[in-house]
Amino acid sequence: MMSKHALFAAGLVAVLSLQGGLAAHATEVKPAASAPQSKPSLPAGSLRLDLLARPRDLGAQGDAFGAKSWVIVPPPPPPAPVVVEAPRAPPLPFRFMGQVDDGRGNITYFLIRGTASLAVSVGESIDNTYRLERAEGGVLHFIYLPLQARQSLQIGVGS
Repeated sequence: MMSKHALFAAGLVAVLSLQGGLAAHATEVKPAASAPQSKPSLPAGSLRLDLLARPRDLGAQGDAFGAKSWVIVPPPPPPAPVVVEAPRAPPLPFRFMGQVDDGRGNITYFLIRGTASLAVSVGESIDNTYRLERAEGGVLHFIYLPLQARQSLQIGVGS
């Protein structure tokens, strides 16, 4: 029987002879020129942890156990049509104070607007805003000139 030292030496010789024989038969394999270049390899022992990261916003698909509503929200109603009201004349700013007939058929009407008193005859304009059109049956008929709107003022006196 061989001693332990002799057995170890014999094994070592066999291993060394095998390595020498393999090295003599080993050939270097080079990639073909037409083969596409692969990604550069990372240094040994490094990992690409950025490839393992999950996106932060998973949206509606990311939560498998989230609440789901089957209610279909109707679209908002269309806006209401804008009704543009036609402009109209402001209320008459005059109050009747009295009238004077000169005896020839010309009547002057005395009106009050705020603190001002006015003397107006048929056909006259007041500040290019109102014109006294006619007087009949105790009513003075005015035209609001910017809109050509007709307005009346009850004077309570027959003319």
